[in-house]
Amino acid sequence: MTSAIRFFLFSCAALFLAAQGFAAEPVVRIKARLTAFDGKAMQLVTLPAKGAGEDFTVEVTDQTRYAGIAPSSFSTIKTGDYVGAAVSEGRGGALRAQDVYIYADPLRGTGEGRFPEGERLLVNGTVTAINPSADGQNGSITLHYRGAVLNNAGPNRTVCEGRALPPAYASVLACEADAGIEVKAGTRISALNPGDKDLLQPGALVTVSMTKAEDGKKTVALGVVVEPPAQNGVEKRSSSP
Repeated sequence: MTSAIRFFLFSCAALFLAAQGFAAEPVVRIKARLTAFDGKAMQLVTLPAKGAGEDFTVEVTDQTRYAGIAPSSFSTIKTGDYVGAAVSEGRGGALRAQDVYIYADPLRGTGEGRFPEGERLLVNGTVTAINPSADGQNGSITLHYRGAVLNNAGPNRTVCEGRALPPAYASVLACEADAGIEVKAGTRISALNPGDKDLLQPGALVTVSMTKAEDGKKTVALGVVVEPPAQNGVEKRSSSP
């Protein structure tokens, strides 16, 4: 699973903060490997570029949301689908996909907008056009999305950027735009689907959106995106610690 998948829970997090009593606490997202889960707390280890990872614990609640990721293909993308893409930006603003994610309908609207995530740029929106290659396995897509503000991107060019807010909270600076994205052969394409705690098998790669509980003593998960062990080269094991 790549860094782009981190965004499942950012928009979900906003929905849960008030209900959970976490409104004053920042939301942090991190990618890690799950080493154990006892039904209440995830034992995790970070994935550093070098050296040993750092162990930490995150508790789940009744409000924690889960999403699983599964392999898909360019040919499954349809007009009207809600899709996210991690992209690189070339000369003149040309966008090339590094990863593409197809959201199930219950996840529609997750992380809508255009914004940086780590070293990459994310664009999430609704597919309005598809231009497939002759074999249908790659091509280009156009995503229509809502953003937060129009920014100057050079001579005679502006770009709609930022995460969309619900209409009731959107500012007068809110914008809409279309992003044409090239999807080359070999680009990883995945499907995101709602899941539950059964996804939390040791060995899974997870991206956790988390915050401090109201008492400030424990860290709780607002949402978790899970790549099962079988998909990331780790043999599935018992979920007991």
